Amino acid sequence: MPSHRRLPTVGPLLAGLCLLLAGCSPEAAPPEAPPTVVDSHVIQAGDGAAVTRLSGRVKAAERTSLSFEIPGEIRRLEVDVGERFVAGDVLATLDDTRYRLVARQRRAEEREAEAVLREKRQDYRRQASLADKGYVSATRLDAARAALGTAESRQASAEAARELAERDLTLTTLAAPFDGSVSRRHAEPAERVGASQAVLEVISDREGFEVETSVPETLVGALAEGSRHEVIVPALDGAASPATLRHLGTQPRSSNDYPVILAMDAPPAGLRSGMTAQVALSLAEPDADATLPVPLTALVYTGQDRVHVLRITETHHLERVAVEVVAIDDGRARVRGDLAVGERIVARGAEFVGAGQAVSLLGEGPERYN
Repeated sequence: MPSHRRLPTVGPLLAGLCLLLAGCSPEAAPPEAPPTVVDSHVIQAGDGAAVTRLSGRVKAAERTSLSFEIPGEIRRLEVDVGERFVAGDVLATLDDTRYRLVARQRRAEEREAEAVLREKRQDYRRQASLADKGYVSATRLDAARAALGTAESRQASAEAARELAERDLTLTTLAAPFDGSVSRRHAEPAERVGASQAVLEVISDREGFEVETSVPETLVGALAEGSRHEVIVPALDGAASPATLRHLGTQPRSSNDYPVILAMDAPPAGLRSGMTAQVALSLAEPDADATLPVPLTALVYTGQDRVHVLRITETHHLERVAVEVVAIDDGRARVRGDLAVGERIVARGAEFVGAGQAVSLLGEGPERYN
């Protein structure tokens, strides 16, 4: 009889093969993602300095807009932008034709009122003399007295009208209130301007210069009027001047920034209004040891004035630590929070990683390149 060989069944063979392959098990865990490589920074002890550098703009400490008190047509503008003047110089004049005519009319009316007053005064004296002799009645004397009073009132009114007209005539000339220069012209010759309409903007050298900047609300409490700071002017080769904080605003501008004005105590030569300035604010720091310097790039802003950094734990995982920014200076921020000297934080790119994430340190161990 022919012999028949028994062929092995396929099922047991496949089962054994699956046991050898780990990937065939539906309960096997996926491989863990490699740690993210991050650049880190070790927190160092601060030096006690608390300086914030902000940008500002130089302005003349004394500046004003000049205008005529009366309306009229500008006849002449004696100065142009940038030109200097001294106190009392004529800067602009109005056409005074109408005002001269009105002044002449008021003088004539005053002379007429004075003539009437003299007549009424003489009449009253005559009536009073006759009344003493019994030749006129008391009623006649009272009428003369009333007429004299009316004439005196009209003469006083005419005198005041004449003085106002002559004053308006003098106001057709716009004189410099102090020594200074012109920063802007708002009108031109032959242009008609209204009363109190700005014609020239002028600045004075008498009171020096000031710098205007703004600070965030988190720094307002560390500043005080009268405190000393420093102003640097890049356009003058970085010339510096000590400055005194003259005004700290009580109402915020946009983004909760408060205006600050500093008076420059020793303005450098060549300083001009409108130049850009760098303001180094020395902040009042009652407890300098409570703040630590960190890179600005380590800060993560999450809105509503909330700021945090990411601390790297001993197991190389990230922890979120809320901080308060106390000062900003030269690429660093001085912060207050649950941090300690020697701890390591994410130095840059913190907005692309998150708390609980495993990381490896840049420059330590093998790095992955995609």
